[in-house]
Amino acid sequence: MNIQQIRLLRIAVVMLALGSILAQVFITPHVARSFAEAYPEVAYLERPYTIAVIVAIAGFELALLAVWQILSIVKRGAAFTGSPMRWVNFMTTCFLFTAATLIGIIMHATFIANIGTPAMLFGLLASIAFGASALVLRTAVKRGLLTRIFQDDPEQGIPGP
Repeated sequence: MNIQQIRLLRIAVVMLALGSILAQVFITPHVARSFAEAYPEVAYLERPYTIAVIVAIAGFELALLAVWQILSIVKRGAAFTGSPMRWVNFMTTCFLFTAATLIGIIMHATFIANIGTPAMLFGLLASIAFGASALVLRTAVKRGLLTRIFQDDPEQGIPGP
């Protein structure tokens, strides 16, 4: 992985972080408020669902921090064992936490509050896929299946692990 790729990935991480902060602070409360006004019979769920979604987004933001740390380790050319694996495990845990929180919200809305829609099924499937992807990525990293990405790039002069 060369320096330009690392810079582009860091820009993507920053953009995702800014977008998630925007979603936490402005979008989620606004959407929850508008749904509570449109559907007063379930307005009592506005606060708990808003808090749960904000917490789920915080888990995603922590995973972005882990991605940043992994990119720093790759940039230094350190071996992809030990410290990087701790960050990979932390990132996976954060992604699983986010997925589990979203699955919990969707399951509650669908089966307990009886407010499920076809979009809820899509959200449930997407959350399950998100969590499964995190586990698959962690397994691939642990088994060394992604090491080619981090190997030497002779054109850029960056040593691999």
